[in-house]
Amino acid sequence: MAEIFDSSESESEFDGFELRDINAAEERYLQHIDALNNIDSDIEFSDVDSDENEGFNSDDDNVALAEIARWGDELRPVQINDFTGPRPGPTTQMDKEKTEIDFFHLIFPERLYSEIATQTNAYANGRQNENWTPTTSDEIKAYLGGQIVMGIIPVPNMDMYWYKDKLFHASSLEEKFSRNRYEELQRYLHVADTTQNPPRLQPGHDKLAHVRPILEIIRDKSLQEYKPHMEVSIDEAMIGFNGRLGFKQYVPLKPTKRGIKVWVRADPTNGYINDFQVYTGKTANNPEQNLGKRVVLDLMTPVFGLGHHLYCDSFFTSPDLFINLWEHGTYACGTVRANRKGLPAGLDRIKLKEQGQFVVKQKNYMQVTVWRDKKNINLLSTNCFGEPDKVNRKQKDGTIKEVPCPLSVKHYNMFMNGVDHADQLRSTYNISRKCLKWWKYLFNFLVDISIVNAYLLMRESVNHQIVTKKNRPRQMTQLEFRMKLAHQMLGQFHGKRKRSVDPRPVLQPSNHWIENMPKKKTCKMCSQNKIRKEPKTGCAQCKVNLCTECFRPYHRKLFPQLFL
Repeated sequence: MAEIFDSSESESEFDGFELRDINAAEERYLQHIDALNNIDSDIEFSDVDSDENEGFNSDDDNVALAEIARWGDELRPVQINDFTGPRPGPTTQMDKEKTEIDFFHLIFPERLYSEIATQTNAYANGRQNENWTPTTSDEIKAYLGGQIVMGIIPVPNMDMYWYKDKLFHASSLEEKFSRNRYEELQRYLHVADTTQNPPRLQPGHDKLAHVRPILEIIRDKSLQEYKPHMEVSIDEAMIGFNGRLGFKQYVPLKPTKRGIKVWVRADPTNGYINDFQVYTGKTANNPEQNLGKRVVLDLMTPVFGLGHHLYCDSFFTSPDLFINLWEHGTYACGTVRANRKGLPAGLDRIKLKEQGQFVVKQKNYMQVTVWRDKKNINLLSTNCFGEPDKVNRKQKDGTIKEVPCPLSVKHYNMFMNGVDHADQLRSTYNISRKCLKWWKYLFNFLVDISIVNAYLLMRESVNHQIVTKKNRPRQMTQLEFRMKLAHQMLGQFHGKRKRSVDPRPVLQPSNHWIENMPKKKTCKMCSQNKIRKEPKTGCAQCKVNLCTECFRPYHRKLFPQLFL
């Protein structure tokens, strides 16, 4: 039916339908009749008579079927089924003794530390680095804890985390890692085995092979651990990256304009990311048809049939998509482009002069609304049927004016911010650091998603509600969560190797003589007093360089028996 009522590019006026058009509408409308039968609506359709003279009749309200099946100004009520999904919130009830790291492990399982350590060791050994010391799961966990610390306390240069100057001392990471070891972990970090991935342009090649196993685990855990509210939103998120990459995107309207695009389904109530999908660009250099529809259906499939209300922008919205969602028990609302296939003709030519004016047209269970704000705004909805509301708008002279606002506009403004809310939480204290490999930006994105989702799980946990001294409820902040999580991940780990100390020389009085050493070195006794001298003399038995005046005090301190 959408093909018949396409918007036309011509300037000619619409003169009405011919009889053959109505017959064609009948045939196409029967394809959707099953969906309409499942709606508890006061509009019921009788058996369709194919007689050309009798047309289409409704037993309830005598509205012709052809009129219902095309866009018109007559608005008819459509009943929306109640939300039947599970109770929104965390699915795993955590005991009061559980801490931040336990919530983090709900999304980022502990076994991933061992997997990352295994892949990192394999990659480092493949690079034939003879000085590489194999890493462990505890060290990987502490390394990620260090990344969280760096996200909370950013510095211009990473070397500053190891400064000895107390004035510019950023953190205590130097107590956990030496700078060289931390840089080695960053250099050789690997999270997946890519040796079995076919070459580019070959069948079975996976563009995301570098992170695929961890990506799927975190995606599945995010789906399992939280049940969304009735309202959900789908939008695109960006991972900033300016290097060379085949599927790097440019989105000028986003704060992060260049990088990796991720389709995200998030909860508008709190910003929890329920599902996501990384966009890897064209397949075989051919643009994908109906990309927006395919993305929405992929992300919404796990919650079909529960009565969710989806909110999306004009990139995704189309009559064809909303019909498909309706047939799966899901309602939708979103801004829409005036030239979308299936919308009434002349939508972009509607003239509205005053702020707050609007026009609504309806076809079946869909309504398209054109509302005048500072410019015309087009919305398509299958879930907003009711009287318009009021909103305040500031005028040029500074006064506040109350103007009418359709229900679809009000709901869209309320519930379309789920992904933006998630981006705001993720970008605050994010762990991303400048690096050469694109997949490391994506890996950091996955870790940040795990942290934010874990934070929201703990914030909504019944056994982890915080009260003040005056017994008033208070929400934990993300900063508090990240700080405690970093402490727990670093724990008692100490990766700095202690310098090997020569065993104390055997007490042999006759062998301790001052003599010339092979080369100049710092005097052992002077260095203990923070004095720098490099004498040639020393004790061959003790294997240390000593000034002439330090020889006797040094041996008196170590071997008092020699001077009895």
